[in-house]
Amino acid sequence: MALKRKNIIITGAILVAIILAVSFSLTLSTPKSEKYYEVKRGKFEAVLSCKGEINGLKAIEIRAPKILGDNDLRLWSMKIVDLAQDGKSVKKGDFIVQLDANQVVEGMRELRQRLEKEVADLNNAKIDSAVKLNEKREAIKNALLDLEYNKIDLEQSKYESEAYQRKAQMTYQKAENEIARKRRDYILEQNKLKTRVQRSEERVENSNEKLEKFQLAMQSTRITAPEDGIVIFGKSWEGKKFSKDDNVYTYEFAPAIATLPDMSSVISEIYVKEIDIAKIKVGDSVRVTFDALEGTTIMGSIKNIARMGEDHKDFDMKVFSVTIQLDHSDEGLKPAMTSNNDIIIDKSDDAISVPLACVFSGNGSKYVYMKTAGGIVKQPVITGFENQESVRIKDGLNEGDLILLEPPTDEQLLAEQR
Repeated sequence: MALKRKNIIITGAILVAIILAVSFSLTLSTPKSEKYYEVKRGKFEAVLSCKGEINGLKAIEIRAPKILGDNDLRLWSMKIVDLAQDGKSVKKGDFIVQLDANQVVEGMRELRQRLEKEVADLNNAKIDSAVKLNEKREAIKNALLDLEYNKIDLEQSKYESEAYQRKAQMTYQKAENEIARKRRDYILEQNKLKTRVQRSEERVENSNEKLEKFQLAMQSTRITAPEDGIVIFGKSWEGKKFSKDDNVYTYEFAPAIATLPDMSSVISEIYVKEIDIAKIKVGDSVRVTFDALEGTTIMGSIKNIARMGEDHKDFDMKVFSVTIQLDHSDEGLKPAMTSNNDIIIDKSDDAISVPLACVFSGNGSKYVYMKTAGGIVKQPVITGFENQESVRIKDGLNEGDLILLEPPTDEQLLAEQR
């Protein structure tokens, strides 16, 4: 009985030993252990994701009317007192923006006061001219009469002594010289008064022209839609969308107050951080989706990258403006709609990639821990772009290699780095 019991115990121990041996053998021979990752070839894609805003490739810009930017009026900026709803569909001639006309009214009031004085100055100049020239003409007439008297004396002096004749001759000559002088004075005074009147007339004419400009400016403070479309208000130099009580500038290169985008050709405008700008280039493919259009995806490509970075209130570093043109439009797309832009910076159907957790860094290089016949070694690798889950391996690994998913323990590290 005891012998039988002892045989049963021995048999059981042998079975347990066999099971443990088989389990250990399977563990060593199975590549799909939880501790290891088998390197594979396959599809790989890395993207740079950026939020953006949809707009039309072409758009009609609505700016402050040119008359408001006329230098004579000195209306450098004007306040918005009322405006249409952003994103509203409008017809040609519909109301867009009302600018504050107080500056125009004040300018017109000051100009009218000045014009009244200029008109009075012109009338006075004309009266002065008529009076003074009339006096000069009368003086010439009187001088001519004196000359006639002197001529008679000269003719009668032939019956007098030579001395008297000489005196009469000199008196006549003096009278002639006086007439010539008065005529010269008349011409000089005439030119002087004519210039004065002309200048007064020019001032009055300029003020009348300026008054007409102010009247046109008054009408232009109400800005309407030049065509049918959806009105999208622009942004100031500070990047803030125009709204009530904001000031708009009237000079030619000031930001547009609003636009009417043509949505038949669509672009997505994004900003890329300066640390990422070297990753992208013109022509890169972009996958664009929209928060407001679930399930809609449109491909596009980068058409323009700004040459210079700029400060932006939504970023803590300089950013570059990037324009993406969509391959086609969609009836659901509206101006200023938010877009999600995945710029495809790396894509391959036959790439070696490994989980991010498998790659380690040290001393300026990257490496993985690879399982070999001789043990676990530290294998240097050259990496490429990465996505949220994996990183592309350019060199250092082959398909089928086994690498650790986490750093090895001292017991696992059985071989030196190759």
